[in-house]
Amino acid sequence: AGGLSRGGGEEGAQGLGAQVGGNSQQLAPQQAPAMAPQQQAMQQQAMQQEAMRQQAAMQQAMYEAELEAEEERYYQEQMYRAQQAQHQQAQAAAQSSGAAQKAQQVYQQQFEQKKRQQEMAQKAYASASLDDASMLSERGTLMMRDGNYLDALTVYDKCLAIQLHHLGDLHPMIASTVDQMGIALLKLGAVEEALETFEKAVYIQEHIHGVGTHPDWALVVMHAGQAYELEAENLSQDGPEKEWRPQLDSLTEKAYELYEKALDVFQAQVPANEPDLDVANVVSAMGNIHNIREEYMEALRKFKYALETKIKLLGEDDVTLNNIKNNIGNAFHGMYKLDDAERWYKEALQGAMEEWGNDHPDVAHMHWNLALCYHTRGEVEAQKRKLNWHNRFPFNLLGSRLQKRLVHEGSDFEKMTQHLNHAFDVFVKRLGEDHISTVRATQCIMHLRELVRD
Repeated sequence: AGGLSRGGGEEGAQGLGAQVGGNSQQLAPQQAPAMAPQQQAMQQQAMQQEAMRQQAAMQQAMYEAELEAEEERYYQEQMYRAQQAQHQQAQAAAQSSGAAQKAQQVYQQQFEQKKRQQEMAQKAYASASLDDASMLSERGTLMMRDGNYLDALTVYDKCLAIQLHHLGDLHPMIASTVDQMGIALLKLGAVEEALETFEKAVYIQEHIHGVGTHPDWALVVMHAGQAYELEAENLSQDGPEKEWRPQLDSLTEKAYELYEKALDVFQAQVPANEPDLDVANVVSAMGNIHNIREEYMEALRKFKYALETKIKLLGEDDVTLNNIKNNIGNAFHGMYKLDDAERWYKEALQGAMEEWGNDHPDVAHMHWNLALCYHTRGEVEAQKRKLNWHNRFPFNLLGSRLQKRLVHEGSDFEKMTQHLNHAFDVFVKRLGEDHISTVRATQCIMHLRELVRD
């Protein structure tokens, strides 16, 4: 039975397989038409996806290629600019190096030339005697008297070199020459340099004589006070008074303090109530400080004492009286006593011109003061005329339209212009364009063009 089962099973299986196979062969032709469109669609979809993927990959590759190309262009451009900058820097460096080398060569040549000049000067100074130095000092004094301050300074410098070679640093003759150089600098308007020079002279005098005992020390101290005085006189007073008044007070106090120290020493050298030139000079200098402070009555008292003392000792024709007369005119000018100021200015100018001529810097300063006097008188007279008509109808209705500066007319105006122009010409010629007196005269002339004659 089992064999039959196995055998039958195998045969049945084979028969079934044959049957199934036969059925499959018979069914295939019927299923093929239903499966072909589905496979075709899947294949088409797959092909489309593959094409899209390839297109995306191609686009990505193109984008990356463009990006790399852009980066390469940027890199090349930066490299080009860097090379250009390096080239320009190299050219500039070469030019700068060439200019620097040329400047260095010029400087070296100038240095060698100056060194040779100094060596020659040292040899000349070594061969020169103290008598030669004394002659140079006298020549410098004559130049100072004639108003040739820059030339005098040069001569004093040569004199000092000879004296230093023979005498060393700390000698009375050295102190005297240094003091004279300070006066020349003061006349040239170099106030700070003058003050430093005076301080050197004071140091030498203190080393030799001590502090506050010797008239030579007092003389240099007085000159240092004049440096502070000139600085105060030249101080700009533009703007509110509170901005410049403290500095003005400080400078005048320093000057006055030095004058008082010098005066104590000078007075100790002479019997009581005896006239003395040094005392007269320092008292006159103190009067200038009172003028700057607008303490005109005290200034006049100081000037009166100095003038009377000098007349008693030197006579009425001494040339140094003219400076005091000029300062008296300044005091009257400040008090608006313009007729008195004009009289003193003219007297001082006449005496100075007789002694020095009309082309001297000190004479030019007197012309300048006369011009200012005429200008002030013109303003006063114009203000009086303005008060007479300015408040009358219809002028009182014009208001700000009449806020023009009024100036006198007639002969005083012409005198002012004449003295001002003469002072300016001398200042430019003898003191130079940068001197404070020249600058002020220039400003005044420019301002003169804006004045309106009523």
